[in-house]
Amino acid sequence: MMLLFIFIFNINSPAQLYNQANQYYNQGKFEQAVELYEEAAKNIQHPFLYYNLGNAYFRLGRIGKAIVNYRRARFLSPRDSDINHNLEFARNYRPDKLKLISNPLVEFFSKIFHILSFNEARILTALFFLFCSIFFASYIIYRRRIFGYLSAITGVFVIYCFIVWQVWAGEMAARPAVITVPEVSGLSGPGKEYKEILIIHDGTEVEIKGVRGDYYLVQLLGGMGAWIPHNALTEIF
Repeated sequence: MMLLFIFIFNINSPAQLYNQANQYYNQGKFEQAVELYEEAAKNIQHPFLYYNLGNAYFRLGRIGKAIVNYRRARFLSPRDSDINHNLEFARNYRPDKLKLISNPLVEFFSKIFHILSFNEARILTALFFLFCSIFFASYIIYRRRIFGYLSAITGVFVIYCFIVWQVWAGEMAARPAVITVPEVSGLSGPGKEYKEILIIHDGTEVEIKGVRGDYYLVQLLGGMGAWIPHNALTEIF
């Protein structure tokens, strides 16, 4: 009985589910692959898992779900070129094309402050702060310039890592989400009786600004806001 239990447990482990999902994906059985990837994602968060899940959804033409999982993968592994490439590739397939004027300076700093992941930035902030404290204490005690220099250098890293940490924290607090239905009516209020003010399509990225009953007040990247049913979108975090 114990051996049977162990066998069943291993078959349903996230690793087994992930491997089986990969087999389905390679066979072109994307629906089955999505089902197993989603099951595995209930118990483990890993960039490769979200990346493959995004690929499977993209193959099924579900752009919104693909973007959700690419963004989750990017949150865990922001330096992965494949994840970043596929995220931008999927965004180009969205029906709604928001014409925003890009600011090169903003884009530059966005890249700089997304080099580390949220967890990396949080851990490194603590480590560099510890080293900075040790070096500064050593400088106070021994009055040697090398400790002063090391304290200053590690202090810079503390500031950088802390900023990255807070940038990610700010993005999480903004409650980013993606429309994951073919289309949904954006309403002027939280209910069907309100006027339709726009149509939002699959893959549009929004931020949740308010909740009332079964409706979310969302803001599009261009600044426009509308109320939509909660089941029309999927939150990133």
